[in-house]
Amino acid sequence: MWIPPRADACARRSRKRRLLLLRVLVSVGLLAGIVLLLDWQSLRARFASMQPGGFGLAVLLGVLANLISAWRWRLISTRLGLVAPALAFYLAYGKGVTLNAVLPGATLGGDAYRAFVLHRQGNALLASALSVALDRLTGLWGLFVLSACAWIWLFLTQAPNAEEAHAALHLSALLCAICAPFLAARLCHLFPPSSARWLARSLRLLTETAHMLRVAFWPSLAVQLASIGALAACLSAVGLSFSFLYLIAIAAPIFLAAALPISIGGFGTREAVLAAYFALAGLPLDAALAGGFLTGLATTVQGILWAPLFLFAADHATPASSR
Repeated sequence: MWIPPRADACARRSRKRRLLLLRVLVSVGLLAGIVLLLDWQSLRARFASMQPGGFGLAVLLGVLANLISAWRWRLISTRLGLVAPALAFYLAYGKGVTLNAVLPGATLGGDAYRAFVLHRQGNALLASALSVALDRLTGLWGLFVLSACAWIWLFLTQAPNAEEAHAALHLSALLCAICAPFLAARLCHLFPPSSARWLARSLRLLTETAHMLRVAFWPSLAVQLASIGALAACLSAVGLSFSFLYLIAIAAPIFLAAALPISIGGFGTREAVLAAYFALAGLPLDAALAGGFLTGLATTVQGILWAPLFLFAADHATPASSR
């Protein structure tokens, strides 16, 4: 059935408004649900005693993570054969952080912008989008490695700060996620070169992904350590004493929840997962809510700090063949 363009555009806008409303409800609902479980006076005391230095450190660590992430993205893009000035990667990444902070949803707006910038530089759109996807995947894989190593260290040195059965299940899931890309890449050898085109492309993509995980391993670890450090700084700013090793161990689900496009800037989902793990470890829930909320605010401040980059137009089209 043919739909007039104007009616189709109205339908898309209406759908976006509904999704935005849903994300707002998810964020507000989760935050309100946690608040109902807390002593309001203790939560207010957490915020009242907040140390500005800890919050400032969280912002600085977040900016450092952004810079390393931009370098990692450039490294991956270069390995894929994409061409762009070095400055374009840093400008595009900083602008992407701003878009993530001001647009509803998690990281989709900034990632789409980064792919568009590389495409405007004369690179293929699909390859540009692939570089952004691989950048995200390598960062996620590095986070899984860090969390798995932390759980293993906890098992070897002390009883984990959560129920042992739950910790073992968490570690098993992390190890499966870590090994999955390499096992999938090894399966490529089981298929003949004459496989269907879509299958051959999928297998090549798996092989490329496994290769990029090794290429971007150290930058990914640095990014995740800086990000976890920012979360730790926010928790310390509200007066919480905790094990940094345990925070590394539980970082994977916390950051995954914050990145899901079902809330506004990760507010609500991040605090809910953090509160769940704090409950398992016997840590105060009011600190989880206050520290998680400050982490979201620190991310928003990062977006504001990168906003002046939109005054620069260094991501204009420059055909790759001309460089």
